[in-house]
Order: sequence, then C-alpha cells, then structure tokens
Amino acid sequence: MSGTLKWKLLAGFVLVFLAGLAAGAFLGAAQSHHHRMDFGHHRSLTDRIRNRMQTRLDLTPEQVQKTAPIFNQAAQEIEAIRAETGRRVHQVLAGVDRDLAPELTDQQRAKLQELKAEHHRKRGP
Repeated sequence: MSGTLKWKLLAGFVLVFLAGLAAGAFLGAAQSHHHRMDFGHHRSLTDRIRNRMQTRLDLTPEQVQKTAPIFNQAAQEIEAIRAETGRRVHQVLAGVDRDLAPELTDQQRAKLQELKAEHHRKRGP
C-alpha cells in the first residue's frame, strides 16, 4: 500500500468520524430541545404556554393579563386530553397483556409479570 493511499484512507476515516460527531451533536441537540418541552417540567403547563407565546409574540404585560384565561383554558383542555390518552394507552396495553398471556409459556408469563412490576417501580405509584 502506497503512502498516498494510506493518507487518503486515514483522511477518509477522519472525515467519517467527524461526520458521525456532527450527526451525534445534531441529534443530541434535537433531543435535548424535545425533552425541554416535556410535560414533566416543574413549571405548570399554563406558565409554559403563556411564556412561550409572550416571548414569540412580544406580548405586553397588559396583553398577558388579558389573555390569561385563554392560556388557562388551553392548559385545562390539554391536561384533559393527556389524561384521557393515558387511560386509553393503558387500556390498550392491558389488552395486549391479556391477549398475549395464553400464547406464552409459564416462564414467559412470569417474565412478563416481572417486566410489568419493574415498569411500575420506575413509574412510581
């Protein structure tokens, strides 16, 4: 293998490595933005909606005060949707467990119960 070919291969590997770093940084930044908007944030949903719109629309303090009922209503509706969606997802997953159980061996059913218990421990009461 010639010296030129070695340098070209090395440069190719370095470029691929740098491209991987760039892609990882981009995806990491995208995921961190997504998680920042997560509903588990310590501020209330109403505050997050209000602050986001106030910042994006440059609302005056008077406008913020006048629009508070709009943001409060939106937050209540979103919370109701989230609660209903959570119940529906739980029902679907319970149906999957119920329908899956007869197809499993005793060991697999025991493992399924362990997985469910682990999930419960992680989620809390």
